[in-house]
Amino acid sequence: MRRDRINSSIEQLRLLLEKEIQRHQLPSKPEKADILEMTVTCLQRHMAQRDVRAQREGFSTCLQDSITFLQVQNQQEDKSLRSASGPAVPYGLSAMMTSNENKNKPVWRPW
Repeated sequence: MRRDRINSSIEQLRLLLEKEIQRHQLPSKPEKADILEMTVTCLQRHMAQRDVRAQREGFSTCLQDSITFLQVQNQQEDKSLRSASGPAVPYGLSAMMTSNENKNKPVWRPW
């Protein structure tokens, strides 16, 4: 019975991998070892693709969270600048504009 179960499962794998078997141009009745090796290869490829998709989704989520955070920070800075006297200044520029000594310094360029 045990051998029948094993053979039945290998036959099911062969049917599932029919396209893969044709692509590798294996005989119409490949050996059991061939079927098992192809199954392992296909599963490894599938898992690697799944990992890549998960990484992309994680990156996208992180990017979206960063954009949301920066938008909230920008809105908060805009509100604080509006409440102070003077015109509203875009996010990050208020610190640069507060010092007159920055106007006389040459701009550093890495090239």
